[in-house]
Amino acid sequence: MPGYSLENQVVLIAGGSQGLGKEFARRYYKESEKSTIIVVSRSRQKLHQAVRDITGTENTVELTTDAKPHDGRSRIMYMACDLSVYDEVEKLYNVLLAGTLVPTQVLMCAGGSHPGLFKDLTGAQLELGVRVNYLTCLNLAHVAVRRSPLCHLVFFSSETAFFPFIGYTQYAPLKQSIKSLVAILRQECQYQRISCVYPGNFKSEGYELENETKPTITQAIEGSSHPISCEKCCTRIIRSLSAGYDDVITDFIGWVLMSTDMGLNKQSTRSFAWFAQWLLGILANLVIIPIYMLICAFQIRQWHQNRSKN
Repeated sequence: MPGYSLENQVVLIAGGSQGLGKEFARRYYKESEKSTIIVVSRSRQKLHQAVRDITGTENTVELTTDAKPHDGRSRIMYMACDLSVYDEVEKLYNVLLAGTLVPTQVLMCAGGSHPGLFKDLTGAQLELGVRVNYLTCLNLAHVAVRRSPLCHLVFFSSETAFFPFIGYTQYAPLKQSIKSLVAILRQECQYQRISCVYPGNFKSEGYELENETKPTITQAIEGSSHPISCEKCCTRIIRSLSAGYDDVITDFIGWVLMSTDMGLNKQSTRSFAWFAQWLLGILANLVIIPIYMLICAFQIRQWHQNRSKN
């Protein structure tokens, strides 16, 4: 399996116009000398602005269908693409390969949550959750496996994949789907490094939007959340990937939640202190989790009763 490095890469970053994807693009650009960065998202305008912010110059390079072979002068480029549409992903790869840009790393950072009660969400919001949080990964991973089979795939799931709860119907089921997809791909693509990141809360444009619609019961179960900075989140992910870990968390609660998921049917374990996680998972599932689930059930029941009274 290849190691992880910011240097000497052709890295494709999905969701690179803001948040964690943009921070990764910044790191590759600032902390490497020979890497080429391609950032992708749906918004051409946001991509242009993101590249301007990273490079500090007005001169940005946009990839188009008539792309010429890469001359090495531009280290960061962008291309607008709706990754939830399979044909668009194929076109993206056609442009990259025509420009002799074969990705060695693919970071699937695209995603977003719209917290809310299931009955209050619209059909369009539910569909967007599927498209943005799952289809973007599914399509890009499928094309990458077929057309650049030696590249390092880095999926981005969520801590909610280990512990889904009220308020996240538009988000958590899709992040669990990514976790399942990763497990299967590790069995099928044995010569390809496949990593999955399970971030906790971090400060970003998306996090601010989440809090605008988050139900009070969701906030109560989450407890007092202190999101880390996007920069710190990125640093922790880079450190873990560089150390050879492929199941990556960004905070202590994520490490604990992952441990509760580590049953005897775990297909592969590539996380920090995995043996301690396995032991903690046995203890937690026997003693701690049943008690905590009773507390959560009580909180939800009280919340429903209060809503009925009001």
